[in-house]
Amino acid sequence: MLDVDTPVGRTENAARQRYLQPGLALSVSDLTDTLGGYVSRLVRVDDRHLWIGLPMRRDGMLTLSEGQLVSVRFDRPGDAVYLFDSVVADRREDDEAPFGIALPVTINRRPRRSSARLALVLDASYEPVAGGPGAAAWIVDVAAGGLGMICEEELAIGDELVVRCALPGEGDGVDLAERASVQTSSLYGRTPGGSTLHHHGLRFTGIDDDVREQILETIIWNLTSRSGSE
Repeated sequence: MLDVDTPVGRTENAARQRYLQPGLALSVSDLTDTLGGYVSRLVRVDDRHLWIGLPMRRDGMLTLSEGQLVSVRFDRPGDAVYLFDSVVADRREDDEAPFGIALPVTINRRPRRSSARLALVLDASYEPVAGGPGAAAWIVDVAAGGLGMICEEELAIGDELVVRCALPGEGDGVDLAERASVQTSSLYGRTPGGSTLHHHGLRFTGIDDDVREQILETIIWNLTSRSGSE
């Protein structure tokens, strides 16, 4: 199974990639896309490339070029979420030809979360509990147990923060000002202006059950409202 997150040799790595089969749905992000990636379809696999097709050309939203670093994820229902970073190895010439993404050297297996998680983009801010200046950030996903946050500062795993944001929901939504601990930290990409962005997975610490329930109700409200309007 693809349950490792350490580099392996080409032969061993190819054996671990047996789940990468034509027809698999992938989510591809150019690492500056705060919406979390665009759904594509794996067209074919050879010994060097994953060939993917996008449903439509997205100029200005997802622009892939040779050598560009991208993040890819795919889900196996009931199993896990698989993540890997790669590079664009071949660029399509028109809207019909697929992109070629280099086969990954590393695949990360992230266990599927048991709680509902909502992908969205929200303005936010955070302050270190230990003291020091606060900064602006963006929330990119929300769960009852924590947040996904992007900011320019590279935070260390274990750092304690107070995160503030307003969750959209029924009525006035939920205003959050909760303490959270940094669980994961990774490079996300760069802004058009050249600033480096970092993605951090945060876990709420000491959150009240009432607030956790409010967050869950907000997530459910957003999910059901979206599905009802589509």
